[in-house]
Amino acid sequence: MKFTKHLFLGFRSYKDAFQFIFKNKLWKYFLISIVLFGLIFYTGHSFRELEQNAAEIIKAKTYGWGFVGWTWYKLKSLFFWFMGFLFLDATKYMVMILLSPLLAILSEKTEEILTGKIYKFNLKQLLKDVKRGVGIAIRMLITEFALILIVWKPICSILGFNEILTYQDGEHTKYFIYEAGAVLIGFYFYGFAFIDYINERLRLSIKESWKFMNKHAGLAFGIGSLYSLFYKVPSLFNTGTKWIDTILDNFGVLFAPVLAIVAATIAMHKLVDLNKSKYSEIKKEKKSIFT
Repeated sequence: MKFTKHLFLGFRSYKDAFQFIFKNKLWKYFLISIVLFGLIFYTGHSFRELEQNAAEIIKAKTYGWGFVGWTWYKLKSLFFWFMGFLFLDATKYMVMILLSPLLAILSEKTEEILTGKIYKFNLKQLLKDVKRGVGIAIRMLITEFALILIVWKPICSILGFNEILTYQDGEHTKYFIYEAGAVLIGFYFYGFAFIDYINERLRLSIKESWKFMNKHAGLAFGIGSLYSLFYKVPSLFNTGTKWIDTILDNFGVLFAPVLAIVAATIAMHKLVDLNKSKYSEIKKEKKSIFT
């Protein structure tokens, strides 16, 4: 029951976040996401092209220096593949990492508007928040893929899920149950990463943040699910044009991060009442020099 309650709190917070952003003229943060999208899009495809070039050299055996040359180009190909994977396949986490400073600032700004209380600017604390945000995103990325590849994939194989409910996506065969499970696993980790920005301001350790999220897993799923669906739904449309399909695959970069961090902050305010934070103080009105 509590899980469902928190889940719908996460859902409703996105609607509140959309209204909140435009009411308080925070839409300009979307522009930063658009610039980031362009950089991710360009960088990811650049690495893919470099990977293909290295693979062609290996295939044509024009690398020279015998085994040493083959090894060098093989390592380059693997490196370019990995970087392309990060920018084009693990985009949701790369966005969290690259936007970490913006997300930390926007979450604090949202809390300031909600409560009328501010946190004294502390560059050291901001850098700490960003470092923790990046660290959490990397841990979530590693944990998610470990669960999918080491736990979920073998389970699907043993139970025969790889043999049923398959569908074609271009030239590739996809497995519905396997993919559905992988997506659900990601929901929790995406939500955790966004909510942890607020837990960090409340001075919860990472261990304490884990305990908090285990008690409020529904909220993590609520925040993480809509964040993920902003990426997933547009990618279901197949236009047959490589560049357009890639844009649709990464369309969530434009809106999802900003909406998710504002929604997470609004949801946490409703859940724990951020007015009670002992680390913030009442915002003082500036005195006019004419009074």
